[in-house]
Amino acid sequence: IAYFENITSFLSGKGVLLGVITLATVIVFPIVWFIVAKKTALLVAIFKVIDESMDDLVEFIVDTFLTDDNKSKVANFQEVLSEQSKVTQLILNFFFDKVDFFSDVETLMQEENYSDKELKVKMVETIEEKELYETWEPNFWTPILLLVANVGVVVLATKLL
Repeated sequence: IAYFENITSFLSGKGVLLGVITLATVIVFPIVWFIVAKKTALLVAIFKVIDESMDDLVEFIVDTFLTDDNKSKVANFQEVLSEQSKVTQLILNFFFDKVDFFSDVETLMQEENYSDKELKVKMVETIEEKELYETWEPNFWTPILLLVANVGVVVLATKLL
């Protein structure tokens, strides 16, 4: 109701500043909401892929990015990454931002010369020991804060102007 009153007063020439603030809130808020919702949905999807397919993801990374003769060496990381699909690149970049994968592989290989299968199992264990899953979940308070900010701006503008 406050939005409607503010916009109609703006259109009739009264309360121009209040109408401009309300229109900006009505137009800008959905755009910001859409961007935040899209980002949150994308993070949830990536989190689910990583969480549900950790074994497959580690196997894919070991088989794709590490050299065959020495598993502690990365084979042309940027070139191999650029050959992947955009979705795979997005998931891998998110994963590599959270986990120092290749450093962990190097540490494990210094401890013992693991076979491919053993290395994959050890890497999954190493990642799960770090308990990083809590930091991967998106923040659901952001949309609530956006809603409170939107309503707050209009109510404050209505009271003050």
